[in-house]
Amino acid sequence: MRTHSHHTSAGAWRRSRHAALIALALLPAACSDVGPTDGAPEDVLEGEAGEAALALTLPFLIDDRKSLIVTETDVVSAFTLEEVLQQLIDQAGASSTATPLSVFRQFINNHRPGSSDPNNIGPNCDDEPPNTGDLEPVDDPLTGPIPHEEKNQTGSINGWPIFCPRTADDPESDPFADSESDSAYMATTLANRFDLAPPDGAHCGEYRIVFAKRSGITNTLNRNFIIFEGRLPNPNPSQGRLGCAPVVNFWLNQSDPAKSPATRAAELHDFYFDGLSGFEPVIHIDHYGPEGGQIRTNEFVRPMGLPLTSWSLRQFEIAHAGPTGGWLLIAPSFVSDNPAGKLFTSASGDQRVTDFQATFFPSVVERLAATDDINRFAYGAEVPSEHEAGESLMIPIHNNYLNKFTTAPTAFRNSIQAKLTAMGSTLTPEHIVARAQSLACAGCHEPVNVDNEFFKTTLDENGQPVPDLTDPESPLDVGLDENPLRTLGFTHTSEQKEPVDETTTRERFRISKMLSEKFLPFRQRVMEDFLLNNPILGFEKPGAWTSTQALLSVHTGRVQEGISSLEVKMPSSWNEIVSANFSTAGLTPVGDKITVDLFVSPVQPNPSWIGKVVAMISIPSAGINNQWAGEAELTPLTPGEFHTIQFASLATATKNALNASPSDVKLQFIFNVTANAGPYYLDNVRFAN
Repeated sequence: MRTHSHHTSAGAWRRSRHAALIALALLPAACSDVGPTDGAPEDVLEGEAGEAALALTLPFLIDDRKSLIVTETDVVSAFTLEEVLQQLIDQAGASSTATPLSVFRQFINNHRPGSSDPNNIGPNCDDEPPNTGDLEPVDDPLTGPIPHEEKNQTGSINGWPIFCPRTADDPESDPFADSESDSAYMATTLANRFDLAPPDGAHCGEYRIVFAKRSGITNTLNRNFIIFEGRLPNPNPSQGRLGCAPVVNFWLNQSDPAKSPATRAAELHDFYFDGLSGFEPVIHIDHYGPEGGQIRTNEFVRPMGLPLTSWSLRQFEIAHAGPTGGWLLIAPSFVSDNPAGKLFTSASGDQRVTDFQATFFPSVVERLAATDDINRFAYGAEVPSEHEAGESLMIPIHNNYLNKFTTAPTAFRNSIQAKLTAMGSTLTPEHIVARAQSLACAGCHEPVNVDNEFFKTTLDENGQPVPDLTDPESPLDVGLDENPLRTLGFTHTSEQKEPVDETTTRERFRISKMLSEKFLPFRQRVMEDFLLNNPILGFEKPGAWTSTQALLSVHTGRVQEGISSLEVKMPSSWNEIVSANFSTAGLTPVGDKITVDLFVSPVQPNPSWIGKVVAMISIPSAGINNQWAGEAELTPLTPGEFHTIQFASLATATKNALNASPSDVKLQFIFNVTANAGPYYLDNVRFAN
């Protein structure tokens, strides 16, 4: 096993893969015992076998607490809020009077009315008053109705009401005067979000830093989190996600067991502040909106007597005239993927509500329904900016889409159900609205159910709130430690610490069980699939597969491997789908059976005959052209789920040719089905033994 930090050469990668497959062949349980349709694809390499393969194929196993989320105190302490703000000032070419303190105070003053802002150097929360028709009653679920004078929806962002003033922090404090004071901020988390890089590689994902106000260590009524979520551009977008390979390898190498915490801290600091060769630094004025990336806050500052309505999640972006313009502002923005709650209820006469219910939301029902993995819940399309709320709140009425949906117009509900019926889904309109709610900040951090009861968990696989396991009357009372869907009560990271291990005195900041047991395993699989698998065979490269009959598109919902599959709509009965040329270098030794994961659509005009699929292979350099590679009957397969299809054994000459690492391999899948069946989904082609 290699333990140094340099990138793996192609030859070394192939040799290590060969060694991995030899090691697997020597394991007591042979993979060849698995039948063509036995189990899901991920079952083939599991337990000790899977770990053996990864250990030998990668230079070392990915440690999720080093390569995906970093909270060790002796590593994150290398990051300070003051240095982040100073870098942004320098990049903007801001005037000599701009300091981290002045930018911080301008940022916090966004929450104050203009009348109480002595500095008057940036936006204030009441610059634009709310529309009277958008104001809603606010009830505290613990104390009951709130007096009118405490509701304070006197401002708006993006045309939607916000609470103003909002006590996010003391605008007169100096968080940089004493790094140990309650007013200071400490870095608690570095997050690798390569999983957010789109299939076309338009960017390389987001890389985040969480700063927590130190007062939250001891005072739960005085907590604030500032999260810098920098979107990193892909310097080689023509290469797709492969252009991001140096970034992924950088994070992989953070798992190198030979690296000390000090080395990792220095390398991570350089990645964020200086950038990898050919890449901009993560911390850059253009990486925090409006073209992508953002700054978010999770605000818990509640002076004595202020109700729970003071909890809020807001989003900001950097505005500047840089690099020589001389000014820099952190300005409020709408919250991404957070449609306003009003859009899910009856509100006649509001064109925004009409457009949302008649056009946008019905258009995303299929994508919201097309997955059973909460990590893949997504709209599949950009939410129109006019629908995005100004803040996301932990209040049963606001941002609780399920609550709103109880009074939704019948036509809206019917339009959702019609989409579900057309795609053969057994989900309900409530499931779809709940999945949308889980995408909102409030829905991810602290979901509430339609009856306004608070839960200490996130949503289940259908997007429905899970009962509070602290309630002894709960039918799902299995104990907190056994529940994998736990937040930390409004957060996924914490100011509180825990031991890193039992052998040292090192500490790290805690993370939620939802992160450790649900989100991080998914992000690790995305990273492993990128490092190990061929993007054409994994359907990770848009445009790599073509057809003159079928309609093809990248799909990020129904996926077995990586981040995307190939959606196939078949308007005719005969459909040929052809890959681009690819090389088997790095895949050797190649097995003798073409294997693919196929989702069989529940939409079948003729359920008694679903059809069949034929596989063909070409390697022109070896004199092999359109060679038959087997066929599979689809009628016996259960619609509405993925199946592993394994075709007949390839001829020995073909297998030998594949193992010679040719670069002109091409695959064809020919579907003979009933016209207008589908869509089908293809994923994870491999040459298996």
